Amino acid sequence: MVVMLRPPKRTIRIFVTIAFFCFVSFIATDCKRSVEPFPKAKDGIISINGNTLENGTILPLEGEWEISEGFGSKQKLGTIQVPGFWETSEFPNFKGNSFGTATYKLKVTGLTPGEYAIKFHEIHNAYRAYINGKLALEFGKPSLDPKEEVRRIGKPIIHFPIGEKDTTFEITLEVSNWFEGVGGIRRTPELGTFSTIAGADKTRRNLDFLTFGALLFFGFSSFFFYLLTKEESSSLYLSSVCAILALRILFTEEHYIFEIFPNFPPILEFRIDLGSLFVLAAVFLSYIRSLFPNEFKTLAFRIFLVPNWIVFGIFWFLKGDPLELLVEAYLYYMIALILVVFVVMIRAILHKRTGSFVFLASCLLLLIGALNDTLSRLGLIPTPFIVPYTFLLFIAFQSLLISIRYRSLLKFTDILNQELQIKFRAISASVQEAILVSDISGKILFWNEGAVKIFGWSAEEILDSPLEKILPERNRNKHRNGVRRYFTSKRRRKTPKPIEMIGLRKDDTEFSLELSLTDWMVEKDHYIGIIIRDVTQRKNLEFQRDNALNLLQSDLQTAEKLQKSMFPNPHSKDWPFLWTVKYLPMGPIGGDIYDIRKTGNGCWRFFIADATGHGTQAALLTMAIKADYDALKESESEPGIILEQLNERILPMFRTLNSLFTAFVLDWDPKTGNVQYASGGHPEQVILSKNSKISLPKTGPILGLKTAAKFNTKSFHFEDPFRLFLFSDGAFEVFDKSLMQLYGEERFHSYLQENLYTPIQEILDSHLQSLYRFRQSHDLTDDLTLLAVSLGEGA
Repeated sequence: MVVMLRPPKRTIRIFVTIAFFCFVSFIATDCKRSVEPFPKAKDGIISINGNTLENGTILPLEGEWEISEGFGSKQKLGTIQVPGFWETSEFPNFKGNSFGTATYKLKVTGLTPGEYAIKFHEIHNAYRAYINGKLALEFGKPSLDPKEEVRRIGKPIIHFPIGEKDTTFEITLEVSNWFEGVGGIRRTPELGTFSTIAGADKTRRNLDFLTFGALLFFGFSSFFFYLLTKEESSSLYLSSVCAILALRILFTEEHYIFEIFPNFPPILEFRIDLGSLFVLAAVFLSYIRSLFPNEFKTLAFRIFLVPNWIVFGIFWFLKGDPLELLVEAYLYYMIALILVVFVVMIRAILHKRTGSFVFLASCLLLLIGALNDTLSRLGLIPTPFIVPYTFLLFIAFQSLLISIRYRSLLKFTDILNQELQIKFRAISASVQEAILVSDISGKILFWNEGAVKIFGWSAEEILDSPLEKILPERNRNKHRNGVRRYFTSKRRRKTPKPIEMIGLRKDDTEFSLELSLTDWMVEKDHYIGIIIRDVTQRKNLEFQRDNALNLLQSDLQTAEKLQKSMFPNPHSKDWPFLWTVKYLPMGPIGGDIYDIRKTGNGCWRFFIADATGHGTQAALLTMAIKADYDALKESESEPGIILEQLNERILPMFRTLNSLFTAFVLDWDPKTGNVQYASGGHPEQVILSKNSKISLPKTGPILGLKTAAKFNTKSFHFEDPFRLFLFSDGAFEVFDKSLMQLYGEERFHSYLQENLYTPIQEILDSHLQSLYRFRQSHDLTDDLTLLAVSLGEGA
């Protein structure tokens, strides 16, 4: 039930107060009737005045009934109180034992002739009823054998006549209980005239059906309200509470489930009847949590919810005394839950939460019903179950509460909507982009100041116009396709990309634009939001950038050709020795340089250098190094002097650029077999012969570091052929894929030595493949230069 108008607080309080006191008055009146003085049975006999039942009075047949063990036994054990359970009696075979069979007898005297009826309530667990020794009712299947008993609980009515001479009649009940944790007559049978009993039963049934229908109405109303808003989860929990209570009406009180489905399993009916209380408690907890989340914290909610589900799971596997103990333990849980509910309510009232006063009043009614039914189920009081009725009032109050919350939500939504509209218009007026809103047909509904500045049309001129008006005629199909792609990508849950196209201003000039789309639904109306940016300037900059990149790429290609032209080529002429090279810069050009030339004194000079860094800057530095080195190409000085002269030449420029480089120079005299070298901070180069491996360590500092640097020259003599390997640090400073292990000089030198007899053309390729395998990639982290030279006769 949804009430759209919120009544004043004073009216709500008056309504709640009147409803509460009316219900309390009803309970008080009912309790007053229940304690009116009625005759009670004494020693198995109850005497009544003949006129007692003629005015519509219903007589509870309570008091002392005769009891005997088993069925058909003529040996009377004594008397037992009804209502009550035989395990609380003093008879040895029954005391403390809820299971067994017994026969109850009661004589009623003083009746006037007429048609009478007896309404039975809950008798555990199955029974037969006799009137003056004749079988009048078999409810369930009582049996001396636990395996043959068929449990059934309900409130049947038997009807019988009393003649002129039959002012006395005897009721006999044969009862068996092999399932419940209590055995006997839990609630008192009632005697009255047939019309009175039938009328009371009809009234009770009508009230049950009315309650059932009201619960369904409240439940469906709350559920549809949840579907309508999708915000108030409390309405969903309330509909669940209504559904559970409606279900309980079928399984409690008159147990209508057996009238609808006669063969419904009695044990399953019992499980559903009692088990629904556990589910109801869990849903009710969730309902309170949804109403007052700030007062009912998550931890407290879980502390009560988790044990409830655990006990619910255990409940399905118990019977007899363990089941009764579980129900008694659950009573304490319910008491603790009630206390928590009241604490939450008090905190909600103190914090002035919406609907907290209404919830307090409804919970007081609920408390009365819950305590009554719990104590009645345990046999502590003889009152009927009233939870369906108290819950009916509770649900009515909750519908009022949800109506109040919904009204508050609508008011808050209206205020928020107004604020959002103000903020949206303020933001849309301040941004430079054009912001448009259209319906699904493409009609423009909103046009901000940014759109006015970009396109030139005012809002009055453009509103209600088609979106195609801002696009050239030739691009309007492209616009439609772009919108179609947007919805397609959205269905695939991908972020749609901005769409670039040509726009049309009011003065018919065209420009480049980029638009982003979004969409939303308001009820059943579909809207499209468009943000448009003028990207003319960006396009011009991109064009300039692309031109610059193309020019730079062309320059790099030229630089690459120039750099490679500086290097000697092993295939360009007939060399007096065999050599090969691998030169792999990280980019088109790199920071490594090498040279092979013949000096004026007939020696062959090998030179390699490595500038710090790589790429264009390092390549420019190597070109400068090469130019200064070329100025010394005719020099017949020893390698150490060459490095000293080279250092003095390049030092002024390198000091300004904060750059350094390493270099290695080696002279080989083919006539004498003498070798001289000098190394300025360069990695150890390698000479391999048939009988030895010679490392050539550095003999001076890195070049470009300091003035007047000295570089020693070291000499060797070779009579046998040997191999010279010159390389930059990129040949071995390679890390694996995890960047945890370095290939290293030692591994590199060992690799060269192991391949002493491999043709030099193959060594370099195989080593490069070895680096690729080690790194698990073809991407190296530095420029790589590697020369292999065979020197000496027969090399």
